[in-house]
Amino acid sequence: LAAVYFSFLPTPIVWILAILFAAVFGGLWAFIPAYLQAYRGSHIVITTIMFNFIASALMVYLLVDVIRDTNQMGPKTAAIPKDLWFPMFREVAQFFGFKIRYSALNISFFLAIAASFFVWFLIWKTKWGYEMRAVGHNTKAAVYAGISPHKNIIIAMCISGALAGLLGVNEVLGVHHKVIVNFPAGYGFTGIAVALMGRNHPIGIFLGAILFGILYQGG
Repeated sequence: LAAVYFSFLPTPIVWILAILFAAVFGGLWAFIPAYLQAYRGSHIVITTIMFNFIASALMVYLLVDVIRDTNQMGPKTAAIPKDLWFPMFREVAQFFGFKIRYSALNISFFLAIAASFFVWFLIWKTKWGYEMRAVGHNTKAAVYAGISPHKNIIIAMCISGALAGLLGVNEVLGVHHKVIVNFPAGYGFTGIAVALMGRNHPIGIFLGAILFGILYQGG
């Protein structure tokens, strides 16, 4: 929505706003399941899957009644100006004289690398990261050490929501160039498989994500 409604601003500012809006809204959307897990003991997988259905219904309502492009009948927004589209890797390759076939790969790939580095630094190089790892490994021991499991569950989940929200930046600015119904296309469930294959480490997840991307694009 930032890309749609702030398109009159300079392109780099719109990109930054889109990234911030996606991360903030993703974090806020994850807060309620995080609270329910931290203080009510609700299973995080169940509550987040339920929230997927709520999000899907909300998106349909918005795309039909609120933000739909009124010049056509489909449930989608107007396309964002071409100046705001993320450069595609095939365009960069053509600039250097290489010709490659169509691929959805765009410069949001670098955003994913930055997110991976951020997670690595946060988890293994900061006090917050130490506390989150302690809560994850042994909650009772963490409590004995004076670490609040409630606070760290909520922080970890909100950060996870922010990272998940960044998927929208790739899909809207890099692939579809508009908001459409079900644009995440089930990537969240793919992300679970990628995380398990990468053993929950940013480097392993990065390699696992490339493998899944190759399989998906190759298919």
